[in-house]
Amino acid sequence: MEFNYTRTFENAQKKYTIDMQYDFWNSNKTWALATEKHVPHPEALPGIRTSSVGGSKDFLLQTDLEQPLTEKSILELGLKLENRKVTSDFNAEQQQGDQWVTYKNINNKLQYNELIGSGYAQFSNKGKKFSYMLGLRSELTEISIEDRLGDYQNKKKYIRIFPTLNLSYQFNEVTTTQFSYSKRINRPSLWMLYPFNELTDLNAQFIGNPALNPSYADVLELGLLKHWGDLTFNPSIYYQNNSDIIQMYTYRNTDVFYTIPVNIEREIRHGLELSLLYNPLKWLQLNAELNGYGFEQKGFYLGQDFNFKGNALTGRFSTQAKISTMMNLQLRYNYTGATTNAQSHTWSVHYLDFGLSRNVLKDKMTITLDGTNVLNTRKTKTLTTGDNYIYNQLSNPNASRYRLTVVYRFNLKDSQSIRQAKSGNRN
Repeated sequence: MEFNYTRTFENAQKKYTIDMQYDFWNSNKTWALATEKHVPHPEALPGIRTSSVGGSKDFLLQTDLEQPLTEKSILELGLKLENRKVTSDFNAEQQQGDQWVTYKNINNKLQYNELIGSGYAQFSNKGKKFSYMLGLRSELTEISIEDRLGDYQNKKKYIRIFPTLNLSYQFNEVTTTQFSYSKRINRPSLWMLYPFNELTDLNAQFIGNPALNPSYADVLELGLLKHWGDLTFNPSIYYQNNSDIIQMYTYRNTDVFYTIPVNIEREIRHGLELSLLYNPLKWLQLNAELNGYGFEQKGFYLGQDFNFKGNALTGRFSTQAKISTMMNLQLRYNYTGATTNAQSHTWSVHYLDFGLSRNVLKDKMTITLDGTNVLNTRKTKTLTTGDNYIYNQLSNPNASRYRLTVVYRFNLKDSQSIRQAKSGNRN
């Protein structure tokens, strides 16, 4: 559910908005796991079944004011409040004869509550050659974690300041240089926080960490924007100083390998990004992005040394083609190069996505067919090394997926568009 109020003024640059968003989801899943052991002797292991009942309720309220001060400068002010309540009730049982008994004491219910309040002020000025923007955001976060057994009791409260500076200088109509500094936050996803996850493999289990903290980054970036007719070239160099970074920690307990996300001290990145946009034909657009960087990680967790230096490379190539006045096609190729850290080596991954849309019924209806990982090549192969083990893993969590979407517009004017839900503070 979404609500928006927008007030406009005689000055077209002045605007005041109020946005409210409420969404929720409920999930009820059951799993059955049958496992056979083949080495050294064939053996059918006892069956495992799990049940997971969870839900999330998210409420967001935001207000923004855009106030022009002069013809070239504008002041923006805003407040945002987001409240998230998440529950997860998980139970795992093992078959013993005709009975089912709790498996490894896994029978618990977690309640995760998060309240985020923030306010920001932003001043920007655009000159003939030189433009700049100064911004400051303050954020207050309160988190409470409770569970039925009392294993994950935790409360957190912290305040953070996030400054932003953007500078831009236009040499001529086709060449602009840009510099920026910002402090950013990277909050852990919900799947990283859940301590209970489906038991899909008796040899390896992922465990979420409710005590996981966000990571913070100070980012400096210097870029160039250059146009040559139908070609746009945008290279940039950057430096990131990340604190409390989130890293996966794998350890062995008897015959089971456990992986848990943890915070380690620091990671420093320095890299180069390249972006190319080319329009060779009126109906065709080509885009390529490449990001290569070196990194240095520092930290310890339960005796594991995470100090490591390495390099990484990611890339993406996409094309958009207007097949006709009513039909559009989009293809995207994604590539993530091989990466290595203190514990593991992950091989490179590549996959292809596509989207095809067509307008019908005099543009009142849009039919869209999209697919992700259409060649089923998005498979992760990892080699993890410990003091007394070598662990190989091949996972294919998301095979090829296809989705058909139909949108019908009632009394939608040409100047209007379908509203999209705004992202919350977590993002």
